[in-house]
Amino acid sequence: MSIIGKEISETRKSKGITQEELAELSKVNLRTIQRIENNESEPRGKTLKLICEVLDIDVEDLINSNKQIEGDFNNNLVHGYKLASKGKRFLGSLLETIIYSITIYLPYTFYKTSSLNGFVNGEHPIGFGFAAIFGLIIGAIFYPMFSGNLGHRIIGLKVISSETGDDYQKATEGAIRELLKGVFSFFLIPIIWVLWDDKNQNLYDKLSKTYVVEKII
Repeated sequence: MSIIGKEISETRKSKGITQEELAELSKVNLRTIQRIENNESEPRGKTLKLICEVLDIDVEDLINSNKQIEGDFNNNLVHGYKLASKGKRFLGSLLETIIYSITIYLPYTFYKTSSLNGFVNGEHPIGFGFAAIFGLIIGAIFYPMFSGNLGHRIIGLKVISSETGDDYQKATEGAIRELLKGVFSFFLIPIIWVLWDDKNQNLYDKLSKTYVVEKII
């Protein structure tokens, strides 16, 4: 992932220079300028120097910044995918929880409790058994379709094997992973493990040997 093309494009626009004008001033072919700004090629040597001179960009600073960005980006690559960020994983889980709460959890709980007061006071049947069975069903249904659960689908993420990089699409694999997720949701550490893990994995990710990833755009 290079930031050089983006930096050249943004600096050119901020100075009110067109691509044609930059090509003329720098003596660099217009098509080359277009390819650089579209990240189709990366300028080096004399070409980079000529463009940076026109735009008043420090070449060394630009190269060093690009190396740092590339290093950070490559550290987040697994099997050709980018690891999903902690923020995206949280958002996906939140949206999934809201949807299930509205469509399943709340109707089921109200139906099973004897009264509204009982529900408010904590008299509800959702526990390990329900979470385990619900996880099995959700995993078996959604993973063959989405390579992940409903939250992953909404956010544009998917689950892959941490060992092979293959999509996690088998119903049995999805069922086991979602079962672990459902049971671990009753504990704190297995869920928030992701905050400290260098691969953004929860404990159930490690046990099921999975990564949550997004495609590289």
